Amino acid sequence: MQYAFILGRVYTLSLAEILKVLQALGVGHKILACSPEVVVIETDKALKPEELQPRLGGVIKIIRLFDTFQKKGKEFPSQVLGSYFTFKRIKEYFHEYSGKKQFGVSIYSLDPTVRFREEAQRVAFLIKKVLQDETQSVRAVLPQFPSQALTSVQVNENHILEKGAEVVVISGNQRLFIGKTITVQNYEDYGRRDYQRPARDEKVGMIPPKVAQTMINFAQPLKPLDYILDPFCGCGTVLQEAIYMGYRAIGADLEQKMVENSEKNLEWFRNRYHVSPGRYKLFKSNAAEISIILPNYQVAAVVTEGTLGPIYSKLPKKPEMTENFKTLSKLYDQVFKEFKKFLTEGARVVICLPAYKVSATDYAFLPDLDFATQNGYTVLDPLPDFLVKKYRFLKVTERKSCVYDRRDQIVAREIVIFQYGTNDSNQVLTEDRNSNPAGEDENSELTENNGA
Repeated sequence: MQYAFILGRVYTLSLAEILKVLQALGVGHKILACSPEVVVIETDKALKPEELQPRLGGVIKIIRLFDTFQKKGKEFPSQVLGSYFTFKRIKEYFHEYSGKKQFGVSIYSLDPTVRFREEAQRVAFLIKKVLQDETQSVRAVLPQFPSQALTSVQVNENHILEKGAEVVVISGNQRLFIGKTITVQNYEDYGRRDYQRPARDEKVGMIPPKVAQTMINFAQPLKPLDYILDPFCGCGTVLQEAIYMGYRAIGADLEQKMVENSEKNLEWFRNRYHVSPGRYKLFKSNAAEISIILPNYQVAAVVTEGTLGPIYSKLPKKPEMTENFKTLSKLYDQVFKEFKKFLTEGARVVICLPAYKVSATDYAFLPDLDFATQNGYTVLDPLPDFLVKKYRFLKVTERKSCVYDRRDQIVAREIVIFQYGTNDSNQVLTEDRNSNPAGEDENSELTENNGA
């Protein structure tokens, strides 16, 4: 089976999340092609996109791929697909719908330097002509220039998946994949879980629900109703998303106001999403003494946005950053020692650490991770090393972390995955060391379909 995943803005985190989830599900997989926008993956079993999509914070769309073509030279997608669309084949893409059918076309390039101007329109014309020849009433929804792909907003607002189909073309230098979108990210629901909560505190910073989901997925493997602990719970975003994903949550914070904010938000969430009682517990506690409140709970993983230090509107001077890092390293040394009192061997701690944005591509990090590694924790790779070497656009730091930031932020989030005890995680991904500048694995074995 072949699928494509449209990646979020911080594409390295998105790709890492997908692979961690597939690994946790026991799905054998191989990357066939990848770019900062899209990844094509071959799996050894069918996926359930409707179940995966709400759990993948970094994925915009999940696409089921049907056919693959070889390209000749600089052929455009519309040239490759000139004779592909027949009425019988189009019917396989479309949902049954009694009213006027609507469909969209999205073109994604595997080579970031190549853009297909007006190709979505040309492919849409091929489909529309076939349907009109069969006296079908149909409307094509096209991307907004200069984009050649529909956004999740366009797909949802035009009810494309209910009234027809979104046909997706993924074009590389030597191959072209085609399929249809199965699910898109529910942007309205993410916005609701972020901005409609009753208690928000922008002054202390709030992790987005999508990033919280990604971090929880990094904590895999987890079982339904496992306890996830956030000892710096703030306004409760991690706790909320853990419950949303089917787990139980324990939250604690040193400040009573933060505990109260979490309580308000989780009560709102429980009522809004019809969550049964007893799915979370909240405590006022110092993270360095958190084990005192945990004798009756078996914590499966720790997922937290740790204390990031002061919030800045402009970059602090180096001595101030150094002093902040010194203070935080001392705190985290105490906290990670505390975690050892209740974590079992192999349990994961996924944490956000502060990263000062020195320039558009350069960050100042905590000088080391000794507070964890010297206490018996191993840093896990977010992505297999051979992938990072092969797809050079992926952004993983030398110490195996990823950065999530926003343009207007001075203090970004460095996301690190720790495992308590020995590193016994196994990669399910099949290694393939062939590479090329476009980020495609052109030598992967594929069943070819030339539209015959």
